[in-house]
Amino acid sequence: MTRTTTDRITWADLPRVVRDQVRERTGRVTGSRPAGGDRSDITATLDTATGPVFIKGAHGGVFARSLNNEARVSPHVAGIAPGLLWRFEVDGWTVLGFEYIEGRHADYSPGSADLGLLHTAVSHLQTIPVPEVVTRGAERHYGGLDVLTGGNLLHTDLHPENVLITPRRAYIVDWAWACKGAAWAEPAMLAFRLMAAGHTVESAEAWGRSFPSWTDGRPLAAFVAANARVWERAAQQDPQEWKIRAAALARQWADYHRPEAGRM
Repeated sequence: MTRTTTDRITWADLPRVVRDQVRERTGRVTGSRPAGGDRSDITATLDTATGPVFIKGAHGGVFARSLNNEARVSPHVAGIAPGLLWRFEVDGWTVLGFEYIEGRHADYSPGSADLGLLHTAVSHLQTIPVPEVVTRGAERHYGGLDVLTGGNLLHTDLHPENVLITPRRAYIVDWAWACKGAAWAEPAMLAFRLMAAGHTVESAEAWGRSFPSWTDGRPLAAFVAANARVWERAAQQDPQEWKIRAAALARQWADYHRPEAGRM
């Protein structure tokens, strides 16, 4: 599934007071390279006197709230995510500076070697206690689906662009949607991402079953049905091509589980 991004501004477009605050933390900025992402007004890698730094910034609104959520979660996921170096607010802007990771976005396609690194990172995630700062339940994104309730930390948005691959490991980025919920929900959500990358239902679910937390039967069937409703609504409200494709794929997965769903 291809994701669209909002219009970005560049480092040079930032108000001088914001750039000054960044330079106070990094030293002289000698270059900038824009990066992807869809929950910030600016995302960029800065070349600085102290080395490369990845920044995200937002001027108020929902993007700033997302960055604040990410900043609260970041200290708790330092083992599998780039470290948060600093955060500041000035002139209506919220800006985060992160450890720079030299990597590429993950490849979820069948046979990809990245899937092993992804598995290791998600397995680590499933051992991290849910921080007190994470209060939102994953069920709220699926119509209050009770089988998703639980006390485990979930990322909930592990599309390939949120996973950076290096030669030795995978890093999980963008924790704005971190939630708490049932541990099996993360592998289930990932199974759908694998299907979008070309896996069959059988192979995607087989990969998910390699996690001890995975569950089959009624909970999975209920999630799959709710997932289809969420994507159908998203495609109706904002009929971008990638959302329409996602909705069709989610419906196919729901049809695969329909006999089980009918027994709920």
